Amino acid sequence: MAAMGHRLQAWLLASMAVARAAKKNFSPMIFPPRIPLTCRKSFIIPSFTAAIVVCFAAVLVALLYTRPLTPPTTPFAPAAPNTTADMSWTTGIAPLYQVHKPPFTVEAPGYERVDGETLPRRHWKAKDGLRTRPHPEINTMYDIVKRSARVYANEPAVGTRSLVHLHREKKKVPKNVDGEIVQVDKEWQFFELSHYSYRTYAEFLTYILQLGSGLRKLGLSKGSKLHLFATTSANWMAMSHACGSQSMSIVTAYDTLGASGVEHSLLQSNAEAMYIDPHLLKTASSGLNKSEDLKFVVYNDNCIFADGSEVEAFKKANPNIKLLSIEEVRQLGEDNPVDPVEAQPDDLFCIMYTSGSTGPPKGVPMTHAGMVAAITGLWTCVEESVTQNEYVLAYLPLAHIFELVLENLVLWAGATLGYGNPRTLSDTSVKNCAGDMREFRPTALVGVPQVWETVKKGVVAKVNSSSIFVKALFWGAFNYKSFMVKHGLPLATIFDNVVFKKVRELTGGRLRLIMNGASGISDGTKHFLSMTVAPMLTGYGLTETAANGALGDPLEYTSTAIGPIPAAVDVKLVSIPDLNYSTDTTPPQGEIWIKGLPVLKEYYKNPEETAKAITEDGWFKTGDIGEFDSVGHLKVIDRVKNLVKMQGGEYIALEKLESVYRSSPFVQNIMVYGDGEHSRAIAIVAPNEKVLSEEAQKLGVDEHDMHTNPKVVDAVLKDFISAGRKAGLTGLEIVGGVVIADEEWTPDSGLVTATQKLNRRVIKDRYKKQIEEAFPKN
Repeated sequence: MAAMGHRLQAWLLASMAVARAAKKNFSPMIFPPRIPLTCRKSFIIPSFTAAIVVCFAAVLVALLYTRPLTPPTTPFAPAAPNTTADMSWTTGIAPLYQVHKPPFTVEAPGYERVDGETLPRRHWKAKDGLRTRPHPEINTMYDIVKRSARVYANEPAVGTRSLVHLHREKKKVPKNVDGEIVQVDKEWQFFELSHYSYRTYAEFLTYILQLGSGLRKLGLSKGSKLHLFATTSANWMAMSHACGSQSMSIVTAYDTLGASGVEHSLLQSNAEAMYIDPHLLKTASSGLNKSEDLKFVVYNDNCIFADGSEVEAFKKANPNIKLLSIEEVRQLGEDNPVDPVEAQPDDLFCIMYTSGSTGPPKGVPMTHAGMVAAITGLWTCVEESVTQNEYVLAYLPLAHIFELVLENLVLWAGATLGYGNPRTLSDTSVKNCAGDMREFRPTALVGVPQVWETVKKGVVAKVNSSSIFVKALFWGAFNYKSFMVKHGLPLATIFDNVVFKKVRELTGGRLRLIMNGASGISDGTKHFLSMTVAPMLTGYGLTETAANGALGDPLEYTSTAIGPIPAAVDVKLVSIPDLNYSTDTTPPQGEIWIKGLPVLKEYYKNPEETAKAITEDGWFKTGDIGEFDSVGHLKVIDRVKNLVKMQGGEYIALEKLESVYRSSPFVQNIMVYGDGEHSRAIAIVAPNEKVLSEEAQKLGVDEHDMHTNPKVVDAVLKDFISAGRKAGLTGLEIVGGVVIADEEWTPDSGLVTATQKLNRRVIKDRYKKQIEEAFPKN
């Protein structure tokens, strides 16, 4: 009887799933009311065919499912209906439910309660003490590659591609010149790349030691600093560990920082050498010539963006600066080998300069012990799911702390790094070869919100331009899977290999999990990609905390929060009464403060900023607003600096609104702006040119005028208003005006940083006149 009752309960839930899926098959997204009646009739047969398929699967689930249903632990992340202690999640797609049981964080011992603050919380694995090392043998960064070379000697460590040929094509494109649209020539580059070639862990360590010996031969010694100003590559990583093998330190700066930024970091750090990509030599030349400490410059001779002319031009213009290729340094080391000079845990490993999105770049010193602890903290969140069999595509800037920690975590785990580039990830900008994703076929992929929004919009556009049957099948399966996941029912993934296979093939076809970093992403996008591609984890951290703040655990799936606190740090929330955030509410909310070995002790040669950011007892004030949910996961709401008081005295959260409006098909990137002089905010949009052009054509507007034409602007605004209402935004949060930018927002333009964070000050100044005109008139 009990089993029959459970089957009936499951049948009812499955029936609800079918009803919901069938209903959503006829939603406006797929079946707009404006479609003629004849088209609606033609939709009935394929729609019901798809619904029958879903219905059959759901009924099958109900008949087979005889175990008691476990009520969801939370409304967004149900516990598994049949979890066993020895279940392994080291192969296959990560689970879409919580294998671990809450609470996922615990109150840290040894702290007294303070009014206006939560008690500090930490990872449940660290309840008896914070973790600082992943293994007793690991004390420094050099220890990581040394141990992995012994344990995983013949396994592939790093993979790279070489440039076979650079194809150039010229096309006419419209451009706004002094307010007038003119046609100009633009050169498009298409990269023809080789297949991936790999160095084993043993070979990678040999390469590292040869580079370290070469640096010693060139005059560097224990305590010397090497400045890294280059794109992400295996050579970048090798140079960082070459320095670690000789007790030297590295200084990192974004390759998009600009001449003044790189000059500041080079001179302030007193770096004695620089590693650089050839196409950046011109940018760095001013700082290199001003440096009194510089001994030599090493350039990456395997950079796909260089053609050799940059090196010759630099040599001619700067005969006083010694310039060598990385291969020449390696050869020097091979011919003049020296023993490693192993660092101490408290020795300086790195000075990482921030992107400068909120002011001049600040240097953040990190010791070997701090970096090892940072890796350990993130490792505790994934150690039961990630193995040496992972293939991780590396393309985000290594000058960003999350990427640096993550790639070293991969090396610790004995997995494989495949190096790519944002310009060659997909097939769009390559020729006669596959893009990095399809060529490397990663099992794990990290991206930033703009990347993930682009993926989602591309999938949705492709589906909605397909036949009615394909649309019905896709959305029916999507809604079915969403329902089954929400209620913890089994066989939620039965349609994956049929319906979602094409989506997964875009990224190589074997992704187990995906991860979002750098800034927040909308819950809707996170959920969509988790259902159609692979479960999405989210990371939160800062340069100052060595990427430790919160990280999604593959065994603690959640679609609305970030995840648990890494086991290397403690986190607490502090009330901000002026902004109406209080730790006495349910859930508690406040500014996020972080403490632990990965957290910086001081900014480099910057006591003023140190005093502002760090308390006397070592807590770093992040400037971010967060909350702890009912199961102990951390959720980030917004930044203090991005909370704006409007004319009526109420606050709006800019990043929250941007995550909502970014889902619009018109948006490539977006910044919401508001101030105390206006009652409503406005949006500045870097548009999806293809979608905008199609809308302009529908409205009878010439493509050259579409960025400023009132009809097009009004259409975009109406779409934003609709998106805001669907997301439940208040009237204050609905934007009242739109500015459509006529240029792409790239790091080169200065409008975004290397990690695609908005450079709000620059955007505001660039579009100052249009912003004032866009505000609604009271």
